Amino acid sequence: MEMARSSGSLLSSCLLALVFLQLLSHVSGHTGSASQFHLAPLGGTAALLCPLSLWPGAVPTEVRWLRAPHPQRSQAVHVFRDGKDRDEGLTPEYKGRTTLVRDALEGSVTLQIRDVRLEDQGPYRCQIQIGNLSRESTVTLQVAAPSQGRVSSSAVALAVIVSVLGLLNMACIFLIWRQRKSKEKLLYEQVMEVENLLSDHAKEKGRLHKALKKLRSELKLKRAAANSGWRRARLHFVVVTLDPDTAHPKLILSEDRRCVRLGDRKQPVPDNPQRFDFVVSVLGSEYFTAGCHYWEVYVGDKTKWILGVCSESVARKGKVTASPANGHWLVRQTHGSEYEALTSPQTSFRLKEPPRCVGIFLDYEAGVISFYNVTNKSHIFTFTHSFSGPLRPFFEPCLHDGGKNTAPLIICSELQKSEVSVVSKPEGKGQANGDVSLKVKPSFLPLQAPELGDMILSWPSDLGSALQGLKAPSF
Repeated sequence: MEMARSSGSLLSSCLLALVFLQLLSHVSGHTGSASQFHLAPLGGTAALLCPLSLWPGAVPTEVRWLRAPHPQRSQAVHVFRDGKDRDEGLTPEYKGRTTLVRDALEGSVTLQIRDVRLEDQGPYRCQIQIGNLSRESTVTLQVAAPSQGRVSSSAVALAVIVSVLGLLNMACIFLIWRQRKSKEKLLYEQVMEVENLLSDHAKEKGRLHKALKKLRSELKLKRAAANSGWRRARLHFVVVTLDPDTAHPKLILSEDRRCVRLGDRKQPVPDNPQRFDFVVSVLGSEYFTAGCHYWEVYVGDKTKWILGVCSESVARKGKVTASPANGHWLVRQTHGSEYEALTSPQTSFRLKEPPRCVGIFLDYEAGVISFYNVTNKSHIFTFTHSFSGPLRPFFEPCLHDGGKNTAPLIICSELQKSEVSVVSKPEGKGQANGDVSLKVKPSFLPLQAPELGDMILSWPSDLGSALQGLKAPSF
């Protein structure tokens, strides 16, 4: 603000001085301007300043000084083109007597004429070309000869007035130019800042778009790989049974040891070291120390369950924190469509379709344990670990959840696996569509126990019919 005020006051002073000096010039009877008049002594050196102002630092393409008594009869005095002085077409009287002086800082062009003669006086035309832009102006040279006697006081005063007026004009023009240049620079900086922001935004948007496209492509590949992995995993189907020696006392196992549910009271079983006494779980009878193995567990409409693989050496007594570090690789349904992989910390996720049957695949050498939704043939979760020692299947039917989770976990048998069939389209209408139907036959459940009849009838209708053959286990 202070700079703007001082510039405004200086500009006003310049304008007032300009008006005053113009009045003095009219009083003295001279109508010319300082930028068009130059007085040089006879035999001396004349310095004709071109009235045209250039931008500081600008390099003219061509500068021509012409002796211009009449525009039709102009004679070349000095020619500067493409950075060099040119002699072609010059008036012979001026050859070797002229020099072009350029001040890039001030943006001025001056023609010096040495050994000034009386016939040199008169008008001179200055033509400047910068790029495709061409401008011109005129300056008059007057020669003061000794034979003319002393210069009158009025002429001296006029010369002083003209000189001062020219200086003031140049100062005012410079101030205006500098102020305009400052505004242009500020505007240019603001425009560049906006352009940089827009460019950065466009680049960031492009990067995000590429990253999103890459993630979508990776997700598509992972889904395809998971589907393909599930089909390959089913080639390694094994028969898995439950180990009654590891079952928590409140768990009830079927006679064929493929069905487990939570009872209301503890069973009279021996408290051996292998048995879980706090976690309501049971292990599979099979030990895996190498190779690939796959089994499926029917969970139906249960609201909670825990399935997976654990190390043979896991703790069986007291409260156990399930994590890969403690030898557990488990996935559980908490409620609804919410699930957790028991990593450390736990990994929560949701599934579009709750699985009615869960597939577990173990590749011992590759260090992979994968879970699949057999219902829609989709991948659920995969653990990776470097295994050592025997691994065993893990089952936990979980608590009753207010009567909504009383159904058992059912291990699918070899025969049931063979009945997970691909439904083909009618002949002549293309290949199989890949739909999968899972049938759990009641013949693979234990025989009926009379004392459990009332309890089975109180279960949900879809499980009551499937579990009519369930009888109390024998440990």
